[in-house]
Amino acid sequence: MKRIILILITLFISIALTASVIYAIVISRDDYYIDQFDQLIPRLMEQYKVPGVAVSLVQDEVVWSKGYGLADQEQSVPVAADTVFQAASISKAVTSWGVMHVVEKGLLELDAPVERYLTRWHLPPSSFDASGVTIRRLLSHNAGLSVSGYPGYWLPGVKLPSLEESLSGKNGDGEELRIIMEPGTGYSYSGGGFTLLQLVIEEVTGEAFSSYMQREVLDPLGMNHSSFEWRSDLRPKTAIAYDEGGSPVPNYLYTEQAAAGLYTTAADLARFVAAEMPGPNGELAGRGVLAPETLDLMSEPLFPLQTGVSQSLGQSIVTIPDGSKVLQHWGGNTGWQGFIAANPKWGMGFVILTNSDNGGRLNWDTMLKLFVTLFIGKILWILIPVLVLVILICIFFLYKSRASQRQLWHRRHEIQGAP
Repeated sequence: MKRIILILITLFISIALTASVIYAIVISRDDYYIDQFDQLIPRLMEQYKVPGVAVSLVQDEVVWSKGYGLADQEQSVPVAADTVFQAASISKAVTSWGVMHVVEKGLLELDAPVERYLTRWHLPPSSFDASGVTIRRLLSHNAGLSVSGYPGYWLPGVKLPSLEESLSGKNGDGEELRIIMEPGTGYSYSGGGFTLLQLVIEEVTGEAFSSYMQREVLDPLGMNHSSFEWRSDLRPKTAIAYDEGGSPVPNYLYTEQAAAGLYTTAADLARFVAAEMPGPNGELAGRGVLAPETLDLMSEPLFPLQTGVSQSLGQSIVTIPDGSKVLQHWGGNTGWQGFIAANPKWGMGFVILTNSDNGGRLNWDTMLKLFVTLFIGKILWILIPVLVLVILICIFFLYKSRASQRQLWHRRHEIQGAP
């Protein structure tokens, strides 16, 4: 009876192993996710009334990019692989690389008070300790500052305010950047903090933020269709943005480039995502812009935001059940919604950009559904060795059982044949 049970168990596990291997192989293929995007994105676009979407897939490197829908509904211009979108707050993730690049050069210290580097503008006096506003805390939204975000500027011909004017309250909302809670005591998301980092980069490098980022970060990563300024060569390829009702909205511009001003394509952002992990041909994480050790520092959880989610330098981190980390950042400007995610341990990443205020719900649904599928596949790869081990153990006990049966049979025959 025990032998029959072992045989059944081994058979069941063998079938499960075979099915797991087949499923894991299927969903680990690049074209599996491409098929999933092709099926999912058009359906969600219709459901949420999103005119255009661009996506990219990273498997150690950028393996695929595609546009869906329309970049301009009135002119029936389709979204292409090189269609330009506003990255909105995803700009902060890219800016954090610029800040850390300056840190690596020795021009900044992470735990130094930001006031050490300021000459053109200073934090307003307050009852809080301004020396606690450090570079590290600005990168992690832990500096206790105001100004969560910016509305941008759209009136044709209107001169954009200077950085100093924006920091002082001439930023569309009329709120100056100031300390509103004791630095280091809690999370306070602050786009204004990244505008201050923009000023810091200009102060210590002596050049415009957009120029520095183009030369030291964007160009070395191969982000050739990206800029923190709306350059003339990018304008014809820039999508039209739409509100929740489907009406076009102006292309808002931002003095606050570090916080919200990046123009980019899905393929370019995917190169940034890919650079957060080692490449397929031995390329180091950071791709020469940042040292791998710096990226390790940037991916360390600093403090919890909610269950399973922590804040790091420049991005938030989701720790998933297998212990790996997903680096992520959401972005939303008027008429634009985007999302990036990277799991360096898996060598996997995604980029989704939309030209609609409704894009946030599409991004969430897409990432949730594809991520769950991906996670199941990764878990199966982990379980396959366990299933193989179980089969080997079952085979061993079957062999032992069969050997015992033979030994017993021989003994019986020896006894029966004895005189």
